[in-house]
Amino acid sequence: MIEYEWLHLKKENRKHNKVQDILHPDFKEIGKSGKVYNKHDISHSKLDTDKYEIKDFEAQTLAKGCILCTYTLFNVSRNTITKRSSIWKYYEGDWKLLFHQGTEIR
Repeated sequence: MIEYEWLHLKKENRKHNKVQDILHPDFKEIGKSGKVYNKHDISHSKLDTDKYEIKDFEAQTLAKGCILCTYTLFNVSRNTITKRSSIWKYYEGDWKLLFHQGTEIR
């Protein structure tokens, strides 16, 4: 599942908005401001192209076709650290990102 998280984070995918390809139709994200974003919001926003590193990655099966991923994300470009959680759902023959949230560590 870490490969799928990288699809969400790679700057090439973010720069060319290829992130849309991995988002579930019912995608939701809670941003650090607390604002909730959906797939439409993401498609109309400019995503950062920062460089990231993933540490402490864990994947836990919640149900058949549903996986929770948690990890620590280092934003090398901005020198920030966040705890991340994602829920991936198997949908139409591939894994799609259903939910995502990151909490910045101070």
